[in-house]
Amino acid sequence: MQIECKKHPDAPHSFMRDASHSAGRYVCECESWEEPKQQPVGYVSGFHNGHCVIQPIDPAVVLPVGLALYRAPTEWVGLTDEEVSEIIGKEIGFNSCFGPEEAFARSIEAKLKEKNHG
Repeated sequence: MQIECKKHPDAPHSFMRDASHSAGRYVCECESWEEPKQQPVGYVSGFHNGHCVIQPIDPAVVLPVGLALYRAPTEWVGLTDEEVSEIIGKEIGFNSCFGPEEAFARSIEAKLKEKNHG
């Protein structure tokens, strides 16, 4: 069984002797490498005349005026069973012990997670 190497330009490619011996086939280092989700373009290096100064990570890159910068994504934190029960009790007035109300709440939570964290 041959696994195709990853084509990303940053993917490392080298022969992994121990892994190849264990698998009984050629194992490339890129098989365990994961492409970074996001790369920073710059960082706040200070303030000048009341304005934030952004320093590019790569000095050869010119950051255009008006470039939108985003903060790093935060880890998703779901609701606990107790929080779901509390909300259902408050909003609906009753909770039928992990019945359709719970499934409805978890479906909404799953859709929000999908929309906000992919």
